[in-house]
Amino acid sequence: MEPLNMGMFALLSCLRQPASPSSGVPNLFPSLHKVHMLRDQPEFQALLLLHGRDRRIIGSETELGCLPDARKAIQAKIDLERDTIAATQTELRELETRSNFLGNEIATVEAKIAQQKTKQLAVKRNEEYQALEKEIANLQEKMSGHEDEQLEILVKIDDSRETMVLAEGKHAERAASLEHQLAELDEREKFLHDEITGLKEEIKDAYVEMDSVFLSGYERVKKVVRRPPYVVPVEDQKCSGCNLRVSNDVVSSILVEKKLTHCDQCGRIVYVER
Repeated sequence: MEPLNMGMFALLSCLRQPASPSSGVPNLFPSLHKVHMLRDQPEFQALLLLHGRDRRIIGSETELGCLPDARKAIQAKIDLERDTIAATQTELRELETRSNFLGNEIATVEAKIAQQKTKQLAVKRNEEYQALEKEIANLQEKMSGHEDEQLEILVKIDDSRETMVLAEGKHAERAASLEHQLAELDEREKFLHDEITGLKEEIKDAYVEMDSVFLSGYERVKKVVRRPPYVVPVEDQKCSGCNLRVSNDVVSSILVEKKLTHCDQCGRIVYVER
């Protein structure tokens, strides 16, 4: 692409820095000092407003598309918090069930020991007495094992209760916070739907009032350019949409001809800001 020639450089300098009447410097472009820039034209201002609304719709629709995944991620965290609480509750119930079972087993063994001792009082032969003594010893050993296990479980139950209280506090609080985030997402979704509906109505009205040349040029850009922005300023003779240098003809078209101009690299509508 051709470099900015001296004539174009003089044109840009003249437009941006008008010569002072008292400076003694001759005005090379007297008719251009009071000219309005393209962006100052009401038709172009309307185009910028339309472009802004289009971008807001695209942004809102993109955000709406992300909401299901965001909601799913938050719900997964809520389920994890609830599962953690449920796990501590289940562990406590299982420990209590085991403790109750052992308590019943100990009571049953105690009853059997009492029965065997009663039988000992009635037997007359030493062999029978020793057999009952051995059985009583086995039952006592079994009962001792149950009592030891029950004691360990009772300690675990105390720890499990403390854990459950902490879990129901901390994890329940987290779950409540996450549910609040879900509610905010629902509100955000409603807001975005309402915003899109309102913007579409505004765009519909703008299409009726828009200059046909500007509107057709804008619609053509939207078909060619994959994503916004569709209307961008030129800075340092570069299109701020594609960041590539525009030709001198493009700059001249913007500054001198004041007509709707497209970047000769990406096709976006370009203009020069003050």
